[in-house]
Amino acid sequence: MEIKTKQQGIKVVADVLDIVGGKWRGQILAYLCDDPKRFNKLKTVLNRITSSTLTKEVRYLEDIKMVERKIIQDTPIIVEYRLTEHGMSIKDLIFHIVD
Repeated sequence: MEIKTKQQGIKVVADVLDIVGGKWRGQILAYLCDDPKRFNKLKTVLNRITSSTLTKEVRYLEDIKMVERKIIQDTPIIVEYRLTEHGMSIKDLIFHIVD
């Protein structure tokens, strides 16, 4: 995407901050950069996040097509989260922030 005006640049920055904004979204995306994670693994590595907050945040990331949810097994239910192709597009940005 080529940014031609300052206004377009400001819109791109606002969109990125909306996606990774908040306390947990950026961390969830960063943990998913390496490989898919199950819900309980995400909950463990995020330490103090509640199950309801994690559910709300991954659902938001699913809604905006950054993360996809995959059911691995039905009984007991095992759910895995991974970055979508769209989610992978900000992987370099996340790595730069970490560096």
